Amino acid sequence: MTPALPDAIAITNREAATLIEVLEHAHARIVELSEVDKETLTKASGSGLIPILYARAGFASIKGRRSIPLLADEISLLEAAVINLESYQGREVVLCAGYQLLDDFANRKRNAYPVCHVHGILAFAGEAEDTTSGSATPSLA
Repeated sequence: MTPALPDAIAITNREAATLIEVLEHAHARIVELSEVDKETLTKASGSGLIPILYARAGFASIKGRRSIPLLADEISLLEAAVINLESYQGREVVLCAGYQLLDDFANRKRNAYPVCHVHGILAFAGEAEDTTSGSATPSLA
């Protein structure tokens, strides 16, 4: 039996792009100003979330969706990145964008939606059944 997944908030493509920008900037600042191991760097900057967000955004795009799921515990990665940007003199505009995302995401936590994995990618539960081509199974015909 697969463990139940927590619910997720819906974020837009623009928010995902801003989130990625914040995480990348935090990663760059920490690398530049600190000597930490890769695991600590990934956790402190949240950079491990970046390829996951791209996969979710790609899946959402293929499905014709306008929103991407973001788990509540993934918001803590943004929090860590923002804190580290403060500590490592991150660009103010990126820091402000990070704080704005944190505010926006906090307001959405009460409107979370169930998620599931589709082809290994996190998606909103309703997206598992509907496809634009009819079948969820790829065809080479």
